[in-house]
Amino acid sequence: MLKGLVGLLTKRLRPVDELLSHEGSAAVVLILHPTEDGIEILFVKRRDDPNDPWSGQIALPGGRRNPSDSSMLETAIRETFEEVGILLDAKRMILGALPNVTSLRNPGMLVTPFVALLEEKMPVKLSPELSEYFWAPIKGLSECEVKVSLQDGEAKTVKAYVYGGHVIWGLTARIIESFLKILEG
Repeated sequence: MLKGLVGLLTKRLRPVDELLSHEGSAAVVLILHPTEDGIEILFVKRRDDPNDPWSGQIALPGGRRNPSDSSMLETAIRETFEEVGILLDAKRMILGALPNVTSLRNPGMLVTPFVALLEEKMPVKLSPELSEYFWAPIKGLSECEVKVSLQDGEAKTVKAYVYGGHVIWGLTARIIESFLKILEG
């Protein structure tokens, strides 16, 4: 299964060597771990913070590009290490990238979502900006519409994925949807 998954994703994702530019404002990593029952994805929950536009939301490890980052890939690797303590090896673990996504909350923010594969789970060490993490099996993600509260107090019905009481919506849900379409072919 592992070789088949790697082969499939390497064919369908954007190659890493095409992504060594500064194009983009931020990068996230969809970290996969194969199990006997399928594939799990690592999700993080952002700590509640009134100054954070994504406060309390479920996300993928990642963040904004620093001017010192030589590429979006470097941003993804640095941010993943800072947020969850996992140091990704670009040549062995990064399989490619999904199409860039624009933040609806901040339309000027272009996010590059990379896909990485961990053959074995590594310990997760959360940064202070995160409150928890969990591994969710792809088969366990239920797609539905949910009502969410926005930071300004307004409620909105959105397409989301739900797993174990966690609601994955917004930018992260759009990245998951893109990934699932690639898996389906």
